Amino acid sequence: MNLELRWLKSFVTVAEEMHFSRAAQRLNLAQPALTAQIQQLEEAVGAPLIERTNRISGLTAAGAALLPEARRLLERAGALATLAGRAMRGASGVLRVGLIPPASTPGVAEVFRRYAGEVPGVEISVRLGHQDALMAALVAGELDLVLGRPEQPPARSGLRERRLFVEEQGVLLRRDDPRAAAEVVRLDALDGASLLLLRGNLHFGQLLLELAAREGVALRPQHSADDFPALHWMVQAGFGVAPCSLRLSESVPNGLVVRPLRPMPPRLHVNAIWRGRVPSPPTARWLQMAGAAFA
Repeated sequence: MNLELRWLKSFVTVAEEMHFSRAAQRLNLAQPALTAQIQQLEEAVGAPLIERTNRISGLTAAGAALLPEARRLLERAGALATLAGRAMRGASGVLRVGLIPPASTPGVAEVFRRYAGEVPGVEISVRLGHQDALMAALVAGELDLVLGRPEQPPARSGLRERRLFVEEQGVLLRRDDPRAAAEVVRLDALDGASLLLLRGNLHFGQLLLELAAREGVALRPQHSADDFPALHWMVQAGFGVAPCSLRLSESVPNGLVVRPLRPMPPRLHVNAIWRGRVPSPPTARWLQMAGAAFA
């Protein structure tokens, strides 16, 4: 049996109005077209639905039985249309995001806070990790969006990216380190220091080492950490100093400080990277909000 929703809508309207002319006017249909739809529905179900001679006198037994089911079907169809519309607008679904540590800034957190408030129907999952692991998860379909360094080369198969913001790099020190007393740390003040590196995210450290070599400053990349908590602990324990985004200066643990460096190390671009020519609706909604926030 093939039933069209417009037939059911016409039947319900006629049943509510008990008058073909008023029902046709309510549906913005010509009366002959409305009559034809009722007849098509009756043919499809194999039974008359409306008692009528010159005018409607009521519903048949089949019509009375069909009416509540027709209403339920129309309500479900409306709910499905609403659900699909919300999904297309990015107001429902799932957003799985990967962040490299330099992207886990207060500004990014604020975008996610606003996003969650505006689209509460989207389930958000966030993974903090190293660039290589996050990019592998993105390519494998385990993530929808990565906030990380620009891809080199930029055209990895099937990926697109957009610049979000630029990170300025400083140095992470113990608060009681004499060098932390200065508002800005001269690079030559780090001569001979042990430079702690973040494994899987060596780009910041590499930029600083290259600058130090050009300036004749000896930094020793002697130790490394797997993640930010371990890196913070190692600085607190006196293993050395570490490169750190200036945007993270307010989120480091007590006992540590981030200071700008002069000369300033090269800046790090943080991009939004996703799969496919067109991002998923939840991803597109996030990109729109982030673009406005970091404009």
